[in-house]
Amino acid sequence: MGKRGNNEGSIYKRGDGRWEAKVTVGYSADSKPVRKSSYHKTRKEAQEEVRKKRNLIAQGVQLVEDGKTLAEWAALWHQSKKAELSTATWENYGHMLKIILPALGRLKLKDIRHMQLQQFLYDVSAKGGAPRSQSTMEKLQCVLHSMFKEAEKNELVVKNMAAGLKLPKSAVGRRDREAFTDEDVILVERQVREIPFLDAITVLLNTGLREGELLALLPKNIDRAGGCIHVTNAMTREKGRPKLGPTKTPESVRDIPVEPEIMALLEPRMRGEADYLFTNRTEGLMMNPRTFLEHYQRALSAAGVRYLPPHCCRHTFATRLFATGVNPKIIQALMGHTDYALTANVYTHVNHTDLRTGIQAIKAKSKRETA
Repeated sequence: MGKRGNNEGSIYKRGDGRWEAKVTVGYSADSKPVRKSSYHKTRKEAQEEVRKKRNLIAQGVQLVEDGKTLAEWAALWHQSKKAELSTATWENYGHMLKIILPALGRLKLKDIRHMQLQQFLYDVSAKGGAPRSQSTMEKLQCVLHSMFKEAEKNELVVKNMAAGLKLPKSAVGRRDREAFTDEDVILVERQVREIPFLDAITVLLNTGLREGELLALLPKNIDRAGGCIHVTNAMTREKGRPKLGPTKTPESVRDIPVEPEIMALLEPRMRGEADYLFTNRTEGLMMNPRTFLEHYQRALSAAGVRYLPPHCCRHTFATRLFATGVNPKIIQALMGHTDYALTANVYTHVNHTDLRTGIQAIKAKSKRETA
């Protein structure tokens, strides 16, 4: 092996005429340095390789080989999420992994590429001949993104290969992507004192609460003096039965200001301090989601309002906030979302009025410029 050049680091000319670039990229479990070598035709190429590796190391990129499979990493990732997610959400992530791992689990994490993940979504979207629902496809996308994001943070991969994945067009859309119209909301609010359970729907429409958060409300969550609702818990299930549990994410713990009209609707439901505001037939106990849905459907029908799933009330709340120009960060906080992208992409809807307003704005601008 020949002598290395001055100030070039670990660069040597070999006996076969090639240049070897050797860089310490990390340390083993027993604290010994791990060095990587590459071979080049010229000294300049070797110098460039050393420079690239040093830049990556300076940026915090892990260059030490890690042989974890996706299945091994998924097990660690899933367990780490248990403390921060609701039981229902954590279990749902487990169901998504049962779809992902048979296809990708044996692959080494560091070797998986964006194209493979995208192809997986295309393949799994219509497995068995019937397209999967939009909801399932979004959850698969979410789990993949979260797993690779955490792997990137832990320096197991150079970057998040699941970033920017697109959902197949074949996925079946969901009705709970719709929002109630302004006319629907007016019909509900006009009859709220006359039709049982319209008060619950009105609260959902004006707060953006999730169904599980509404069912978990106790009198102590209602701040009469401050005029707000303290969201601290949500309904979860244990062996099929509803029980008080944590919110979906830490960001879901929040305060939602409410108007006096909404506070007045909640007042009659405040009984004993241990009684839930929206109770089952057994006084004071948490309402079963099936019972909630029965009351919800019956109330909408009596009010002459088309049926949309309860989650559409949450969509409606966010959409109306966007339409009135509320700061996006405020909407994110009110919705209890981890990031703004979810708020903007999932809970807003462009209607024909918005489109017409946009066209009219272009025409008005054109007239001003030509005047």
